[in-house]
Amino acid sequence: MDIYLLGHLTIDIVVEGEKVRRSLGGTVTFGSLAALKHGVRPHIVSKVGKDFPDEYMMFLGKHNIDLSGVGISRYLPTTKFKLVYRSSGDRDLYLLARCEDILSGDVPLGKIKGNIAVIGPLVGEIPPSVVQEVSEVASLVVTDLQGYVRKQLGDKRIVLSSSPEARLVVSLSDIVHAEVAEARAIYGDLEPLELAKKLVEDGAGISLVTLGADGAYVATRQRAFFVPSIPTRVVDRTGAGDVFTTVFAVEYQRSGDIREASAYATAAVSFLIEKPGVDGLKDRWEVRKRAEKLIENIKELA
Repeated sequence: MDIYLLGHLTIDIVVEGEKVRRSLGGTVTFGSLAALKHGVRPHIVSKVGKDFPDEYMMFLGKHNIDLSGVGISRYLPTTKFKLVYRSSGDRDLYLLARCEDILSGDVPLGKIKGNIAVIGPLVGEIPPSVVQEVSEVASLVVTDLQGYVRKQLGDKRIVLSSSPEARLVVSLSDIVHAEVAEARAIYGDLEPLELAKKLVEDGAGISLVTLGADGAYVATRQRAFFVPSIPTRVVDRTGAGDVFTTVFAVEYQRSGDIREASAYATAAVSFLIEKPGVDGLKDRWEVRKRAEKLIENIKELA
């Protein structure tokens, strides 16, 4: 099984109190490394600038991630974010630079045919027209909505705001993920279960609405589930949504079982957040132990 992940690789400047560090970011980064742990070969389709650090390319390459779909922009720098974490655990996000859009000519549709495709934009860099083309060839199209509900203010800060593109890509996707605040940016201040149902009503085959430590809601047209989180020590939540989405997709493609896929996704995230960056990712056999304990606590809702 192969998985193609579309979206910008990023340079993240992380500010935690007086500590400042630079790291490799992006849905495609966290998703690719999680997919590897679950026995799937990842391929990244992205755009970066000439400023993209060589050590990041080497890091991804040594993990056997296919980077042949990563293009180098002649004119624009790599997408760069500043993430400022507050003592409360919340963060402010700033967009410092943005690379080119990922267009039809950048996407290897012939290779994606019959495989999983994860649409993981961060700043709207994948037009709905590309999602449409991918949906016609991929066996499973999985979209993370975060990049379609972000708006940049004058001070470069990112806030959540609805867009026509968001609801359009929902209708083109087999699986859609949104954090609860992102879903509310589209549908208003509804309860998480209602948000999950709204995504399905708009055309998603399966919707995933995550609430961090408060668990997740998963819905189809016929069924809905509440998936509790696994209590653990939280060190770094960065990439949690990316890992949840990718692992759910891989395991659902493998088993066709929503409860099992949800349990694996939740268990994978519980390991991720115990360490900084991607250091917490664990192999599938380790994730399975936590998933098996969780699955009986997943509740089907009336």
